[in-house]
Amino acid sequence: METDPSISVKQSRFGLKWRVFLLTCGLLGGIFLLDRILFFDLYFLFPNETEWDSSPWYNFIHKTKELQSTKDKHRTIITGSSVALYSVLPDELNKKDISKTKYSFFSHVAMAPTDLFYYKENLRKSHPDLVVYLHNFADLQWEYLEPKNGKFEFSENKWVQEFGERYPAKTIYPYEYLKDHWMELPRKTISKLATKSLFYVSRFRVFFWDPIEVYIDNHFRSGRKYHLYQGEKPREGIWSKGWTKESATLVCSEKKTKESIFTQKPNTKLKFRFYSDEKALTNQKPIFELEKIYDRSGWNDLVWTNLIPDSIEWSLVQIQVLSELSSAKEVNLIRYGNDEGVGIRLSHFFCKNSDAKNRSYSRGSYWDDTRLVTMPTEDFKKDYFERMIRDAGSRNELWRLHFVREAKKNVNSVTFEPWLEFNRILELSDYFYKKKIPFVLILSPENPIEFAFYKDSQWRKDWILNLKSHLELRGQALIDHTEVVSDVRYFFDPHHLTYEGALFYSSIFSNSLESKIPKINTQN
Repeated sequence: METDPSISVKQSRFGLKWRVFLLTCGLLGGIFLLDRILFFDLYFLFPNETEWDSSPWYNFIHKTKELQSTKDKHRTIITGSSVALYSVLPDELNKKDISKTKYSFFSHVAMAPTDLFYYKENLRKSHPDLVVYLHNFADLQWEYLEPKNGKFEFSENKWVQEFGERYPAKTIYPYEYLKDHWMELPRKTISKLATKSLFYVSRFRVFFWDPIEVYIDNHFRSGRKYHLYQGEKPREGIWSKGWTKESATLVCSEKKTKESIFTQKPNTKLKFRFYSDEKALTNQKPIFELEKIYDRSGWNDLVWTNLIPDSIEWSLVQIQVLSELSSAKEVNLIRYGNDEGVGIRLSHFFCKNSDAKNRSYSRGSYWDDTRLVTMPTEDFKKDYFERMIRDAGSRNELWRLHFVREAKKNVNSVTFEPWLEFNRILELSDYFYKKKIPFVLILSPENPIEFAFYKDSQWRKDWILNLKSHLELRGQALIDHTEVVSDVRYFFDPHHLTYEGALFYSSIFSNSLESKIPKINTQN
């Protein structure tokens, strides 16, 4: 093939370079477009069947998209960290006919004020008529504060570098964080945040398979692998992982051909009692009963027709463990504190049809929490000490709670001075004021056992005074609910309420807000 002598060498090379440049730009543009369509748009159309307290980053983004694509007549968005998630039950509040608003969460675990500051535009696009920030002392990132010379010294360099490595920055706001702090970040973090700013697939790979695996488990497997039990709940209660107590009495609304039960020990002896209806159960008149020994430990098939003849109509079953019980510690339900016996483990949707609705922000009641409320107060305090305080400084799972506990003690000897995380709240207040979105800051309930460490400190009084004066100047409100839950048994730890505690507090929460809704709206 001969070169056309009428075209100069320079012109030929120039044309080739432009073609390569344009082709590269087209390929990159196509990659970015495909990444956006597949991983930001289409991916979140996949059914979300993940359960409460699972895959927090996927669920938060999924929930944000859901809020932004829908509207309510009046929407109150509750935001905050896991403290917010464990304090209020929007599902229960939304059942009330007299409610003036619909409550929704905009929340994930470990949400710091800085996280919420970076989410503020996403929150505004979620159509809130009222934003409620359920805030707690523990949210203020005490890991970066050290008491020195009568005040707290904030380690900003450490804060900047470590926040760049947290999941919220890497997954939800990498570009914004990089833009604000690129001069202070190490090269490795800059490279990571830059990549995640460009490609959603890089951001979302940490949770990409979560909703897909849950969907497969729910629809194509035996129900022996799951996060939270979702079958019929026994009258006696059930642990969140599906473990029964010594007996489990339940309505079998769906008699599937085969169920599964897990026995911890070999040669476990069970007694099955079948009842025709509620009256028969009340009168303790089973229509059929038998005993059966399961030779091996692990999952076992349970075929109803092998237990009771087809000709007998029944609706309730009671399964009782007759042999020696296993313990909650033995099956890894708890590690510290009061132990108790457990029976067998039931499959995911035991005696019930698979319910594939989105439960990502719907909390259920389980024996894990209920057992704490049933303890005498003194027994609870002893159990609490074993679970939450003993050797807390050397137990990895308690390191942050221990840090916050020590901070509560330290505030008694320092003066209050604003710092970055505190100022973020004031900036959020200013932002919502400018956008004419009503904003309320609520200090969430705290366990009286640990609130006593700093209850009467001058630091706390000044902290609240600074927040309150700033908010009230903008027609916003601060509500202090720190002491409204006085029963220590309603708390699982220093700041998180049990299900029963959240049920108790939810009505206090909604009443304090709904009485102010017309006033708040008028002021803004």
